[in-house]
Amino acid sequence: MDWTDFQILYWFFRKANTVLYLGNIDLLNFTLKNAEKVYFVSPEKIELEKHNLKKFEENPEYMDLSLLPKKVDRIINLLPLNVVTSFKIMGRFLNLLEKDMKFLVQLEIPKKQDKYSNLIFQDLLPKLNAAQISYVEIEDTNYLIGKKL
Repeated sequence: MDWTDFQILYWFFRKANTVLYLGNIDLLNFTLKNAEKVYFVSPEKIELEKHNLKKFEENPEYMDLSLLPKKVDRIINLLPLNVVTSFKIMGRFLNLLEKDMKFLVQLEIPKKQDKYSNLIFQDLLPKLNAAQISYVEIEDTNYLIGKKL
């Protein structure tokens, strides 16, 4: 991660009091340091105990949304799924975001499919009432930062 990517990630977390975190734990420690409350939803069992972490060991696709707060400031989507399925599942949670609040999605896209994936985002995001803000690369993994419209 270069300085620019770190700065973008910092601005993503700025003023993120309540974060909904879906999927694997790659950015969980960083998230816990930068958020007041983190709701972690994943079938992955973790032994981590922090005062600001509330864990739900469930598949996000079947999560009972009434167990979550009515509003969150950020959504982090690190679901290890293809782009369309990942966005489809995250779409269930986007109503928890207020207008202009942000989300981060991990993208597992081979370099040769970059142009094709951009077409998917241009089609998918408006259907979710969302827009792309930027990309971030952390240790050879690409992330899309978006916001709810």
